[in-house]
Amino acid sequence: MKGTILSIAALCVLGLTSCKKDYTCECTYQGTGDITVTEKHDIKNAALDDAKSTCDKYEENTTFNKTCTLL
Repeated sequence: MKGTILSIAALCVLGLTSCKKDYTCECTYQGTGDITVTEKHDIKNAALDDAKSTCDKYEENTTFNKTCTLL
């Protein structure tokens, strides 16, 4: 009985971590002058780790000092 409950709990945890959904990556940086620019990028149908990786790439692929956060 304990083994069955632990197996079901493990499957539930795996199911929650592997689901794909839509995320938003928000990036901010200093534009010309004192203007702060905010960009939002939609990341569709992605697992959390993939969405984080994609958001990090938005931060890396620029000449500006961007800070990106996964929402």
